[in-house]
Amino acid sequence: MQKLTVCGRHLLGCLLCVITASAGASDVSPALQQLMQNFLNRHPAAQTARARLQRSEAQARAAGQPLYNPELELDYEDATDITKTVGIAQTFDWNGKRRARHSAAQNRIRAARATLAAARQTLLGELLGELSRRQTTAEAARLAARRVTLLEEFTQLAEQRFAAGDVSRTDVDLARLALSEAQMKAASASANAGATEARLNALVETPTTGWPALPTLPETLAIQDVDALLQRHPALQQLRAEAAAARASVISARRDRRPDPTIALRGGKEASDALVGINVSIPLFLRNNFRAEVDAANAGAISTEQHYRNMLRRDRSAMQAAAQRYKVTRSALAYWEKTGRSSLRGRLETLQRLWKSGEIDTTDYLVQLQQTIDTRISAVELQRATWDAWLAWLQASGTTEQWLGLNLQPATP
Repeated sequence: MQKLTVCGRHLLGCLLCVITASAGASDVSPALQQLMQNFLNRHPAAQTARARLQRSEAQARAAGQPLYNPELELDYEDATDITKTVGIAQTFDWNGKRRARHSAAQNRIRAARATLAAARQTLLGELLGELSRRQTTAEAARLAARRVTLLEEFTQLAEQRFAAGDVSRTDVDLARLALSEAQMKAASASANAGATEARLNALVETPTTGWPALPTLPETLAIQDVDALLQRHPALQQLRAEAAAARASVISARRDRRPDPTIALRGGKEASDALVGINVSIPLFLRNNFRAEVDAANAGAISTEQHYRNMLRRDRSAMQAAAQRYKVTRSALAYWEKTGRSSLRGRLETLQRLWKSGEIDTTDYLVQLQQTIDTRISAVELQRATWDAWLAWLQASGTTEQWLGLNLQPATP
């Protein structure tokens, strides 16, 4: 397979050098890994996928068994002479029907294993998403509550200065209006955080030691060949195995059109004479030649193959979009962490000092206070967007388990 290292040569005409983390997250805590592992072991969706895998394995064992069992024949005839015979008949699989069915069953096992791996990817992404949203919504609620506290203090101070004649009634009214708005926003943020916590509790039982901390998001992404990731993606492995099973089913259906002979040997006595016989029978597929079954299997194989090709194109596009989205959001978050966060330190105290000294009026103070808190909340939303982009990348590239460092079974043998 040729590696793709030049932009603009394939499909969508854009970046085909895809971006992925070069290794698993180095700071994934054992507590988080244990939580994820327990979640996968107990979730009904994962258990369903495991049961389907066991079913496919049992069906493969059944498909590997001989198609025909021998038949015992007993014959007794009481006419002029009494005839007694004992025989055995065996139909032979001369057309390789068992081999074709076993091949299809083996591909279905691979598809079931990949289905289990894909289910794990989806479930891990769901839990990681709720954990990241819990982290960011809780921080947004904390900032909203902090704004209420600041405005409560400011309103009390404004009322005291109004009583002393230092500020006007308008200033007090503005402070009260700002406080009311802050309280409404805080209630909404608190409700949002509570809803996220409830969804998380419904998804997995709260650990006795509390929710584990999430790892630090990678600052950069290493470059890898997109085709290599697509080949390893569990969902695409599932579709490839299903397509291979469908093609094997076509071969099986074609071989089912070929009749298998039955050979019977018998021995006995007719009166006092020994009787030995052999019988060969071959079914004639005249009234039903089983052509419709072949056509149905062929159409199913074409449909499965085209579905795989369609998902391959879509997943390639999704990987590119997720990579670009993460690069943009992670770069913005890194800039905030280096510059914006430090520039806001002491901003609130400075604003209050300027207002008390009369260098800014109440309106300017409230506007700048709101902007300061809103900027911090926007940074939290940026962090949430970055996590969403990272999780989208993990799902698109099928690397969630590797990033978490989970020691799980591979999708295919």
